[in-house]
Amino acid sequence: MTAGKQHTIFNHSLVIKEHHLDTFGHVNNATYLQIFEQIRWDILESRGYGLGRIQETGLGPTILEINIRFKRELRNREKIKIETQYSHTKGKLFFIEQQIYNENSEICCSATFTMGLFDMRKRSLVSPSDEWMRAMSDGGV
Repeated sequence: MTAGKQHTIFNHSLVIKEHHLDTFGHVNNATYLQIFEQIRWDILESRGYGLGRIQETGLGPTILEINIRFKRELRNREKIKIETQYSHTKGKLFFIEQQIYNENSEICCSATFTMGLFDMRKRSLVSPSDEWMRAMSDGGV
């Protein structure tokens, strides 16, 4: 977390459904990543930096590394809460933290995403723009 600066925690709810399950009857590891990505897109869209804006500017987020930890399984029809928070920036990189909580408020999965802002025209990472930082972190680092 960036020292001295609290960033907005985005909260989303979701109910685990049959299409989330694997043959063991719980959520498959890859599905956690899909859930996390869905929430990140929902946040960006709600803050004016959705797919249309990305295509218009030629700048969009790209994941460079994921550190994910599975602590408890999620099962069918379980109501979950997903928390998403911008953590900090280091050079051209920025870090997003996401957690999934079960109905008992226990962490089931946590992940840290190392990301960059990708310039689709230059085909390279660029420093996060002010617009991007407002979309993800309420105004900056």
